[in-house]
Amino acid sequence: MLNKEGIITRNELNLILLVDNSYSMNGTRINQVNQAIPVLKDNLIQVADENDVDLKIRVIAFSDEAIWKIGTIERGEDIGSVVWEALDVIGETSTATAIREANKALKKKNLGSQALRPVVVLITDGNCTEQPSEYLAAIEEMKKRLAGNSGKEKVTRVAIGVEDYNRDELVEFASEGFIMDQKQPLVFAVDEPEKLSKIINWVTVTSILSSITDNGDDIPVLDEPDEDDWIK
Repeated sequence: MLNKEGIITRNELNLILLVDNSYSMNGTRINQVNQAIPVLKDNLIQVADENDVDLKIRVIAFSDEAIWKIGTIERGEDIGSVVWEALDVIGETSTATAIREANKALKKKNLGSQALRPVVVLITDGNCTEQPSEYLAAIEEMKKRLAGNSGKEKVTRVAIGVEDYNRDELVEFASEGFIMDQKQPLVFAVDEPEKLSKIINWVTVTSILSSITDNGDDIPVLDEPDEDDWIK
């Protein structure tokens, strides 16, 4: 694509991962997260190259507070430059705080001049330990991000719930979309923690591909990726 100066530029796609590292994620769960991110990096590099987009990633880890692990409010990190530092577990589950931090990044000035529909993936195994009103208010704020006067939601919100997660809570967070031709909230259950890494990769890659191929529809469509090595 040519910009006003006649220079070839690429569309930018922004991904934000909200990763629960509260104490309930101890053991297999957090180990699976730490295993997933380096694999996801390689998969997303492949997706970005094959679809000619600049993919920027931000990661917010949340427990008692929300910490920016990759990227900043103002700018995501190039996917190829990501160096993952393993997360430890601590404290409670401040999901609302993490969502509010992500909201700060979801402004046009922070997403690039030719930004595609951003994707936010929430990964958690528990209940938000903040007030329900705070949690719902943070989600409502995210729904309004980038909508402008149209009022149409412009952020794809996907949730991954591990074992004893609160499904009703994640349904509140998730966008409604199509999964294998079925319209439903974009909530994915992980009943066995050992499968968490695979699900993180499948869900994230599929959501990114949906954003790349978006034709202006308001509802994300998630289909299975073509390449098996994207979901290993």
